Amino acid sequence: MNTLKIVGLSLLGLVVIIALNFAFGWVDVGYTKTVGKAKENARREVFEQSQSYVEGKRQELTKYRLEYQRTKDSTEKEAIRQTILQSFANFDEKKLPYDLLQFLQDIKR
Repeated sequence: MNTLKIVGLSLLGLVVIIALNFAFGWVDVGYTKTVGKAKENARREVFEQSQSYVEGKRQELTKYRLEYQRTKDSTEKEAIRQTILQSFANFDEKKLPYDLLQFLQDIKR
């Protein structure tokens, strides 16, 4: 009888552990969809304001401008233009120096 109680309590304990794991898993999913999502968006915004990100984008646009100016092929120019449009679609243009800002605005026309 004592062994039967131990086995029964062990099985009950296992079921409780599985149920708690399942419940906390769903709590974690809810957290990720709400607070976790907001947290990641905040991290992305902070990163996009960082000096290293802005400097990297400035260097990227400088490279594309040089490639765009050097090529004579209209197909290649259009490919570079499309790449620039995609890469700088959500970039804050006010962070660019005047010459690169003018180039980007010309590309967008």
